[in-house]
This record gives sequence, structure tokens and C-alpha cells, in this order.
Amino acid sequence: MKKFIDTIEDACKDFKYSELLYQYKRNLLDEMNDRACDVRQAGLTDESVVEDLILSEYPDIRGDYERYYAKEKQRKKEKLQHKLLVIGTPLLIIISVAVYIVQGILFDTWSGRWLMIVGTAFATSILCAFAGIRQILRLKKIFHLLARILNAGSVMLVAVFIFLLCGVTIGWSSTWPIIPGGVIALLILDLAFAFRTHQKFAMINTFIYIPAIFAMLYVILAASGVVTWGKGWALIFLGIAVDACLGIGILLNNAKYKYKQEVEDIWKEN
Repeated sequence: MKKFIDTIEDACKDFKYSELLYQYKRNLLDEMNDRACDVRQAGLTDESVVEDLILSEYPDIRGDYERYYAKEKQRKKEKLQHKLLVIGTPLLIIISVAVYIVQGILFDTWSGRWLMIVGTAFATSILCAFAGIRQILRLKKIFHLLARILNAGSVMLVAVFIFLLCGVTIGWSSTWPIIPGGVIALLILDLAFAFRTHQKFAMINTFIYIPAIFAMLYVILAASGVVTWGKGWALIFLGIAVDACLGIGILLNNAKYKYKQEVEDIWKEN
């Protein structure tokens, strides 16, 4: 055991003492002793050989500790964030309600001030959604659909809040394009999310989303008077044309990789 202790202490001598360092050294020593017992029970009796054999299984104690330290710090950070979400989310909403009531009583300004409650509720919901997305992305890809739903929900919450804010401040008649604009943002961010996380059907989503994005642009521009309803249809056909160009580009790129039977035969022989 003394040789194990000396080796561990020598490897960790440059690290600042902390509870994590002590815990790592304690766990590592226990693990080495357990392995040594297993080797002795297997019939190896020379103590020096046993110690050298066990130590050879741990060639990078310093690197192992650095990885252990980073992992534990991240775990504690996420645990703290989880506690803050659990405690802070309802607390922030309560505070926003209290501020709304107090300022309404003191200054008699109730109209539109309800947005502070809605904004706080939306913001805390988005934070919780991001925390959920981070946890889901650590699971198998079959669960990633839930992360994409949470991502889409977060985008729409932002769009709805901007819609309400603009409606209260500048009037409701000119704020409706924010909703189809939010749909465009949702589709673009979902595509980015799909490609970033290497989703299986990301390219199929692209072919579906591009015409939908151009259709939303057509509605926004036509209703705003930038283009006419009659001529604005060209935007939808433009989206279909972009889809077609993208598909042709993919086919041309895939055509470069030709199947050769002789190459497969050589691999099979090997």
C-alpha cells in the first residue's frame, strides 16, 4: 500500500489541496488495493510484482485527476443551476406579480404593465426548456425529438412576447407579421439544431422547411404591401426552385462516389 500512496502523492503533488483532490486520491487508493487483492487471489504472491502490475494500469494519474476534477466541477455547477431553477423560477414570478401590484397601487398604471409578469413567466420557461434540452441531448438520439420540441416552444414564446410587447406599445394592427416571422425563425433554428446534433432526417426537413419559409415570407410581404398578392406567388415557386437546386446539387455530389465491384471484392478477400 505504501508504494501506491507514494506514487499517488508524487503524481498529485503540484495540485492545490481540495476536498475533490482528497476524494480522488482516497478513491484511487481504494481501487488499487481492491485490484491488488484480486491479483493476489488469482495466485500472484510476489508483492513487488503485484504493485508494479497494478501501477501499470494507471499510467496517467495526473491526467485522470484533471478529467475527474473537470467532471466533478461541471456536475456541481449543473446541480447548483438546477437548484436555482427550482427555487428561482417561482420566486421570480412571485416578485414580478408583487412589483406589478405595488407599482399599480402607487402610480395607478395598470395598463400594459402585466407584460412584466408574462415576460418573467416566459423567460423562466425558456430557461427551464434550455436546461431540459441540455439533459435530453445526453440521451440517445431517439429522445432528441423532445429537445427539438422544447427548442421550438422557446422560439415561439419569444415571438409571442415580442408580439404582445409591440401590440401594447405601438398598436395591435401592425403586429401580426411577428407571428409568421416567429414561424420562420422556428423553422430556421430547428434546421440549425437538427444539423448541429446530426439528426437522421435533417435534409428531409430542409426540403420541407424551405417552401414553408418562402410561403411565410409571401404572406408577410404581401400583407405589408411590399409585393402584391397576385405577383407574390412567385416567392413560393422560388422556394420550390431552391429545393430543386439543392436536390440536384446533392445528386451531383453523390454521383462522384461510384460503386466499384472490384474494390469490394478486394476488401472481402482481405
